[in-house]
Amino acid sequence: MGAEEFCVVHLRRPGNRAAIVFVHGFHGNATTTWSRFPDLLGEDHALSGWDVYSLGYSSGLRLDLAGIWSADPDISRIAKLLSTRAALGELQEYESLTFVAHSMGGLVIQRALVDDAALRERIGHVFLFGTPSGGLIKASLVSFFKRQLRDMSEGGAFIQDLRSRWETAFGATQPKAHPFKFVVTAGDRDEFVPPRSSIEPFSSFSDVQIAVVPGNHLQIVRAETATDLSVQLLKNTLVGKAAPAGPWNSARVAVERRRFQEAIDQLYPTRASLDPSALVQLALALDGVGRDSEALEVLASRNDPNTDAMGVLAGRIKRRWVAERDDRDAARSRELYADAYGKSVERHDWGQAYYHGINVTFLDLAWKEDVKGARENARRVLRHCSDAAREELLKDRKWRLATEGEARLVLGEFDAAVDGYRAALTSDPCPGPREIDSMYQQATLLVSIVGTRDLAERLDRVFRGDDA
Repeated sequence: MGAEEFCVVHLRRPGNRAAIVFVHGFHGNATTTWSRFPDLLGEDHALSGWDVYSLGYSSGLRLDLAGIWSADPDISRIAKLLSTRAALGELQEYESLTFVAHSMGGLVIQRALVDDAALRERIGHVFLFGTPSGGLIKASLVSFFKRQLRDMSEGGAFIQDLRSRWETAFGATQPKAHPFKFVVTAGDRDEFVPPRSSIEPFSSFSDVQIAVVPGNHLQIVRAETATDLSVQLLKNTLVGKAAPAGPWNSARVAVERRRFQEAIDQLYPTRASLDPSALVQLALALDGVGRDSEALEVLASRNDPNTDAMGVLAGRIKRRWVAERDDRDAARSRELYADAYGKSVERHDWGQAYYHGINVTFLDLAWKEDVKGARENARRVLRHCSDAAREELLKDRKWRLATEGEARLVLGEFDAAVDGYRAALTSDPCPGPREIDSMYQQATLLVSIVGTRDLAERLDRVFRGDDA
């Protein structure tokens, strides 16, 4: 990464003494990780007292071989680089710094703060989005070894040391606790960093604000408009307004921490007026306490036919299983998908059939480890895709093509799978950023099971649009 890419200046006004500094995560960079997030803050007059920067560092899919060749630095070295930039680089003149970090970038920030007392004195706010502060059970978002992933391993030396030193610096024994405003945020559909890693490490700190925003691991920081919840959360915290998202943010936090009855008590009395995101939270909570039929009724009241509601609930439970690996979640998700699949086939609703069928296929492969059964399902899904193509709406074509790509991955037909995803990404109308994120995450999960490093890199190029 060149110097011009390391520090991106989004806004700089003469005389400002405070700056907001964005720090990306693993496999991110200083620009594309955030979409319009930094610019949206710079355009807000309420934040005119802050300049806005994005800092970058080397992090990608290149292989690290310890002692032979290191493609990317480890987290400790990145933290030292950050401290140096703050002391001697573009940020040295600012009296107050606000750090906004995504994923592994939050570990970089935490390490820099426990290492550097002088830096701590200049920090006004710290926002962590989807940061694996407790580590990752499987520190392998890709299927090959990297130093940065090793550092993120749950129970590994880096994470254990960081948590111990954070407790020493900011724990209950300290007179002031955190000397800065500290906000820890999880995504309600984050498949890579579960709440026990993003939220729970700070549950004993009374001065930490916990929030949950809609979106997967990538979407929670790829802001497109000023009304995006992550933008509102950051802005309102900086200017001292009430946190956004209405009264049910605490219900979302309760669901992510599996405090289901607490969420039900908050959401159920106003279920008739809840927005779709809140309805899903209520359905998850109801399902979590065994009120499964009621959970589907809540969703189906706004979502017809019922197979749609079943898919929504099954999808959220599946994503929770991917992040937390609780067998009960996998079993429940598969049950819902299988039931919806059967009903869709009976109705000859082939669009719904391939959607539910490919999710059954994924769970059979990833959870049950039933390769034969998964491949049989994948062949059926391809037939449903063919049937659906005859009458599909143009807006559904991208999902059918992505499903075909996913089925080909399961069957080991990797060239056809890459072609399928390429067709989905270039279909007319083209998928939007959030739809691409959804396709990419599902493809990444499957490649980690059935693919190779070469396949991961090929698909990565396709999704980045540089495979020509």
